[in-house]
Amino acid sequence: MVKSMTGFGRASKQTDDFKLTIELKAVNHRYLETVFRLPRQFQSLEHTLKKAIAGKISRGRIECFFFV
Repeated sequence: MVKSMTGFGRASKQTDDFKLTIELKAVNHRYLETVFRLPRQFQSLEHTLKKAIAGKISRGRIECFFFV
């Protein structure tokens, strides 16, 4: 398995009511730093998302962008 600290990913899901797009950017960083840009209705999920990322990644700067 490759363990690079730099990466970019994008995923989209379309339903009859909305389209959700999530973009992740990761760069090298000494400590784990997560930055989220969430629509107002999803901001309550930020803590849960940070815990999920911290369970998989130990360091790096992770930027998460959610578009609805």
